[in-house]
Amino acid sequence: MATFTQPKDLGDLLLVEVSPGWTRSKATLLAGTDYPLGQVLAKIAGKYQQLDPAGTGAAKKAAAVLAEPIDATAGDQPGIVIARGAVLALDQLTWPPGITEPQKTTALDELNTLGIVARATL
Repeated sequence: MATFTQPKDLGDLLLVEVSPGWTRSKATLLAGTDYPLGQVLAKIAGKYQQLDPAGTGAAKKAAAVLAEPIDATAGDQPGIVIARGAVLALDQLTWPPGITEPQKTTALDELNTLGIVARATL
């Protein structure tokens, strides 16, 4: 018998938001990646991309969290990010491969300065 696994949606990630029109922002996702829901993002030259904690400059600074899955493998794509004023489920965040715990802590602190707080539970 086949089983069905419910895909994750914004309700799994977003626990509390100040106001949908303020918490969420339209964004452009940089080409070359299939971004999952909950991807922690950096913002470079007006476009969001996967956080690169080993990178330089803005690439290593957490700036938002993706509010929907976006396939941008073929080119830049529009999307919605959580940019401010939210509580997110910590276990629903998607991190880049190889990120260390100290790098996660730094990224979470950067998100916290934007009013994006990640919690294990409410």
